[in-house]
Amino acid sequence: MNTLDSRSLAVGDCFAVKFTVPGAFRHVISPGGHASLAVARDEGFAITVAAKRDPKAPAKQHNLLIKKVGGQLVPDATAVTIEVGDTVLWHTTDPAAAGFAVAGSGENFAFGSGHLRAEAIYTHAFGSPGTFEWRDPSARNIAGVVEVKPVTPKTDRERQAWLESLSQGKAFEIRGGRVTPEKVEIVVGQTVYWKAWDGDGVAIVDKRLLG
Repeated sequence: MNTLDSRSLAVGDCFAVKFTVPGAFRHVISPGGHASLAVARDEGFAITVAAKRDPKAPAKQHNLLIKKVGGQLVPDATAVTIEVGDTVLWHTTDPAAAGFAVAGSGENFAFGSGHLRAEAIYTHAFGSPGTFEWRDPSARNIAGVVEVKPVTPKTDRERQAWLESLSQGKAFEIRGGRVTPEKVEIVVGQTVYWKAWDGDGVAIVDKRLLG
């Protein structure tokens, strides 16, 4: 399973942004885990956010699957049109695309997988047991612990229970420069979510990568 690092997305990771204002946005997919939040109008791929037509209609999620094609990282849709309140989610199932970053911007709004801001979510599925301490490289108070317990199902019923548990993730919330809770416990295969409510942008990184 891939490394815990929102700056470098791989199979088992997702990055999502909720768009709360209408407008034209551009986003880029960069290899190597680094991407500038400032994206030129003629660069990358388009996201058009229209005003919501039916205020009572539920918000939608639009998934962008990242692939490596001809040596380039590209989404399966080069242009998407959504409505205010909808979410765009980036992910990959292609091991060759591992280690990419997402960044985008529009008028008065910027987003990036290495800079989680308001209405952004990063998720990571843990494939091995152990204790994983993480923090934001630029803010030591933004930190937490994920305890991943092993699973050894011995019967079909235990195996089925484990499979059903995989859809039941745990979450950290980042608000006002603080993280709650300080620690979550899951079993192998489950997913942890990081939800940013505010701030200038944080990254979620395994402390072992920071030295």
